[in-house]
Amino acid sequence: MLTGLVSTFLLLFLGFAARRWGLVDTAAATGLNRLVANLALPALFLSTIGTSRIEKNLSPVLVGVVIGATVLFAVVGWIAGRVGRLPGPRLGVMAQAAMRGNIVYLSFPLILASYGDPGLRLAALTASLLIPTMNVLSVLVLELARPQHRGMSRALLGTLVNPMVASAFVGLGLAAVAWHPWRWLAVTLGTLGDFALPGALLALGAQLQAQRLHDVWRPALAAAILKLVALPALGLWLLTTLGRPPLETAVGVLLLAAPDAVASYSVAADLGGDTDLAGACVLVTTVASLATYLVWKLLLPAV
Repeated sequence: MLTGLVSTFLLLFLGFAARRWGLVDTAAATGLNRLVANLALPALFLSTIGTSRIEKNLSPVLVGVVIGATVLFAVVGWIAGRVGRLPGPRLGVMAQAAMRGNIVYLSFPLILASYGDPGLRLAALTASLLIPTMNVLSVLVLELARPQHRGMSRALLGTLVNPMVASAFVGLGLAAVAWHPWRWLAVTLGTLGDFALPGALLALGAQLQAQRLHDVWRPALAAAILKLVALPALGLWLLTTLGRPPLETAVGVLLLAAPDAVASYSVAADLGGDTDLAGACVLVTTVASLATYLVWKLLLPAV
């Protein structure tokens, strides 16, 4: 049970250590992340989603639960920020941090290591609809927290042309027509896709930076509790109550249990959010997710 968790966080630590030891600098870490996000992960989505049987690997109930819970927690995060009297730049970041997870960089490797190709296909097809939802919600809450909503249309367009989102939608279209890629294309996509998840973990580890938490630790802690504990708990309760199969329940909970996405920092910076809080949320939730992932793995039904 611990194999997938240990291997996932060991790669994350190696990326962090490589940065600390001087094996990669800021430019190299950024370049690795861009390579993964713009080439390797889209290739993984095309090869995994595009060659999947939708009727076997896409569960409307699972999609409805994870998207519904994500939308709900954007509202919960907003309300929590209002109760905590956070100013506008922090209010939007709080709402984003409560629901936007790093599912591709952390949950995907854990699901693959724990449940193999069937789990990854189920996760990828679900994520093809969940990722655009999270991206749109992030833009929405950050813009609503601004005094003037000037960048919403541009930011929303950016979410739709994002290579991961675009490749997920293309993959769904290919799966709908029962796509069978040429052998050379399948091998190329497979090779790039095999690099995606370990590359993503190394890139994420290399990009983690120590943050000054003294001024933002309370909202960061609140966001971590909402994202890592309350959101996956709701998902587990809903999927169990609805009688979903063990694999479906496990994939849904692990998708919802992902720590805050690194991309949330750049989105917050672009849309006037508090970057200190955004960075703190990424750091705190990523570190804490080692413990919370372990707890959720212990609570999940055997597959």
